[in-house]
Amino acid sequence: MNNQPSPMASLYHEGRQTFTELVPDGGARLDALFHTVPALGELAVGVVYGHLHARPGLDPRLREAVSFAAIIASGMVGPPLSVHLKTGLASGLAPGEMTEVLLQAPAFAGFPRAVSAAEQLNRLFDEAGLASPPAPTPRALLRLTVQGDQVGAVTLFKAH
Repeated sequence: MNNQPSPMASLYHEGRQTFTELVPDGGARLDALFHTVPALGELAVGVVYGHLHARPGLDPRLREAVSFAAIIASGMVGPPLSVHLKTGLASGLAPGEMTEVLLQAPAFAGFPRAVSAAEQLNRLFDEAGLASPPAPTPRALLRLTVQGDQVGAVTLFKAH
């Protein structure tokens, strides 16, 4: 008899740990969200926070910015967007970066989706006691890129 947990169970436990590090009362929130269908919670948390968050290539800030943008584009402005806005902030995504992602969204996802997402971002900033900041300047963004990924920044701006 094999007493080792299944790969999915391991991913779920890793994902749950990651989620609880990012979200206050994360375990209780997951339990409440998936109490009717715990298998869905195991799958979602295992894949998103156990597998995808553990992959190399994107730092947590960028990973959450991508998630936030994709959720806006999908039109899902309920719990998925709320969770990723909170985990984005917890991952170190600056409020100015979050507003900039939102400002880019209408060009690709449409104004109704971006406006709906703005309501959630406003709520998050209010709950966190944050003022809506001005967008970062291009120079500030470049500085963040260079500090965060020397190789990527150099490659990005290298003349071909």
